[in-house]
Amino acid sequence: MEKEEKLTLQFDPGTIEALGIKMYSQIPHALAELIANAWDAAAKKVMIHLEDDAERKIIVIDDGDGMSFTEVQDKFLRIGRHRRSDEERTNSLGRKITGKKGLGKLALFGIGKHISIFTARKDDKQAIKFELDWDEILLSSPTYFPKYELVEKDFQKGTKIILSELTRVSDFKPENIAMSLSKMFNCFDKNFTVNIKRNNENEIPLTREMRFSEIDIQEKWDVSDLLNEIALEFQKKYNISGTIQASRKPTRQDLRGITLYANGRLINEQGFFDVPEAGHAFSYLSGWIDADYIDEFPEDLIATDRQSLSWDLPEPQELKVVLSKLIRDVVNKWSVMRREANEKKISDVAAKNNINLEEWKDTLNSNIVTPLENVIKNLASNETDDFDEENSTFKKVIVPLHELVPEYAQFHFRYLHEKVQEACEINYKDKSYYNAVSEACKAYVSSVKDKVEQFGKPRPTESDHTLIGKYFGSEEKKLIKIALSATKANGKPLEDATQKNLESSQVYFSQGVVAGFRNPIAHELIPDLKESIITEKHCLDALSLISMLFERLDRSEKGGENA
Repeated sequence: MEKEEKLTLQFDPGTIEALGIKMYSQIPHALAELIANAWDAAAKKVMIHLEDDAERKIIVIDDGDGMSFTEVQDKFLRIGRHRRSDEERTNSLGRKITGKKGLGKLALFGIGKHISIFTARKDDKQAIKFELDWDEILLSSPTYFPKYELVEKDFQKGTKIILSELTRVSDFKPENIAMSLSKMFNCFDKNFTVNIKRNNENEIPLTREMRFSEIDIQEKWDVSDLLNEIALEFQKKYNISGTIQASRKPTRQDLRGITLYANGRLINEQGFFDVPEAGHAFSYLSGWIDADYIDEFPEDLIATDRQSLSWDLPEPQELKVVLSKLIRDVVNKWSVMRREANEKKISDVAAKNNINLEEWKDTLNSNIVTPLENVIKNLASNETDDFDEENSTFKKVIVPLHELVPEYAQFHFRYLHEKVQEACEINYKDKSYYNAVSEACKAYVSSVKDKVEQFGKPRPTESDHTLIGKYFGSEEKKLIKIALSATKANGKPLEDATQKNLESSQVYFSQGVVAGFRNPIAHELIPDLKESIITEKHCLDALSLISMLFERLDRSEKGGENA
């Protein structure tokens, strides 16, 4: 290289201003271009220094192949060079080149006015240092001659870029910048590391996972497996890979959606590919898809700012159709998974509150079970509920509902007399409905005998039918009277005829219950009578009638001295 040679930058100032300052006015977007350049230059390590203790500047160092004087002139300083037609598609490490338009070097002018660049190849004895100054570029239109010199190398190979005269005034926030950069690349691994640090603070390594570090992941799906499940004809089906994941709780808006990458670099920011909102599902879904083939077409399908594909072109449009089907499939899978997981959580919370859901439902008839299952299903679909044991919607709804509708709710809803419950509850729960009524009848007859003793007579020994006819009735001499304490709504005594009718009804009801539910079992096996003679509803109706007889007996008074 002869010393009198000059570096030359030919340009249109309006182009640089539009593509440099306006497109890359945010630090992460500008730094992303330098990281991409390092990737293309076969770098294995990139270090980003953010300095604001004294002079504010940004330093980016990579250990890539570096550039010779000729490469600086013919490649770096050539604005709008179509790289795909000028060089091989792979670098010295076999990586696919991601850059196309040669506009990345303009990115730094969006955040600073002065750029110092040091670059050297492995076998170079010295490094080339050259300067790019925004104010001088504007004054030198249309040809700018960057200042350069040969300097001693302080690195074996690679490129160091120093950006100064920064246009931003706020403090650097390396964590935020790192997070933004992690969303723009999907290539960080042991073979390509990028670290960022502010002043003397600890370095922050960029990873592909850090953008999801705040997400509590519940489920993951492999994109290749999902595509194999979808019945479609798509030639590039096996050139797509990635991961879609669902979180346990809704994620922040900026973390939702599926991001597209090609050769490790962002080609479309996160989204759902025009699939309409599916309830709350999109609040839980995130992930990435690698579609490297998109970067292989002669026509550039990626927007200059690399935030989106040109979806109106045929190849991206075909991809969008496939991805839309993929998202719909994931939403369906997520809905089933979420409901099943929530139902499991509901059962767990119920158990901690001494409620066994399945056993509870088994004790209820269909007209109660169906609404109960609908309540549980709706709760399981409640995507805003984290099912916290103390504050969950489930606990606030189901626990009080269980108190209102307990096991064997039909039995409790009848508000049966306590002695009826004591006598028949075991048989009722065993679905031995005939035995339940029979036992209630026995209890009633026994209570009648107790009442006779209470009124001063020896405990009766007559048959049930005779016993009832002997001690109940409208005649004045009958011992047990149920109508003496009954009154009208205004507190006045009932008419004599009404009292006599009530006394008679007690006889008829009592004898009818005993005759109807105790006598028929004498010649049949009990199991044969469960459904053919008495159903659960019939059992409950009979128990309610017996409870009425019990309540009347409880408030009965002593009548005459029966024969």
